[in-house]
Amino acid sequence: MKINLFLLIFALAFLFSCTIRPKNVPVQIEKAVDDSIQVVYQPYKGTQDLIEYEIPILRGTKIKHGVQKRFYRNGSLYSSIPYEKGKRQGTAYTYYQSAEGFEPKVWKEQLYEDNMLNGICKRYHDDGTLQAEYEYKNGNPALGLKEYSKNGKEITQPTLILTATRAATGYYVTAQLSKKMSNTDYFIGNLTEGKYMPRGLKGLQIKNGVGQIIVDASKKKVTITAVYTTRYRNKCLISKTINLQ
Repeated sequence: MKINLFLLIFALAFLFSCTIRPKNVPVQIEKAVDDSIQVVYQPYKGTQDLIEYEIPILRGTKIKHGVQKRFYRNGSLYSSIPYEKGKRQGTAYTYYQSAEGFEPKVWKEQLYEDNMLNGICKRYHDDGTLQAEYEYKNGNPALGLKEYSKNGKEITQPTLILTATRAATGYYVTAQLSKKMSNTDYFIGNLTEGKYMPRGLKGLQIKNGVGQIIVDASKKKVTITAVYTTRYRNKCLISKTINLQ
């Protein structure tokens, strides 16, 4: 009887020690979800018990599989990103920081297929109303950002103004927005399906906020795309084609 009582006390002590990690112990792989998944708890840099990431991985590898979570320093959920065998797959969410005991509100809602953004993505104001809608295909951003104020009114974006004048070696083309926007860049080249901006387009030189480029005289027309950051910190693309001949 004494032996059984001793074993019972030992077993309870062992279970208790497994569920509570001393604050000064470095964070390691903490939890086995099943036979194939483990969860890694990664602390904020310079700390040992303030968790920043909760990362599910395939056992014995570093391949992410499952929903990765990131947290603000106060413990509020910052993001949740679904992975399938190392690739982002599904709807990823980013949240506004919330107070303890309150559910976080969604800030970003982004769709992934095979590790690339695909489909209509959304952003929300901190009161839950829609802030923006924008599209991606195979990781390439599309024209047509729509933004809304908190009262639901759609925000008008500036227009793209292009000019072309004959130069000695071709055509001198300039590009500028009808309204000055922050972090504006200009690119030359055709869009995929006339809508999606591919990687690798050539950038225009910028002087005093105006994009400039010399285009070969053999060109009959060129397409210029402006990429800028809105006041809500969304990326907006505006594209226009100008005839040279």
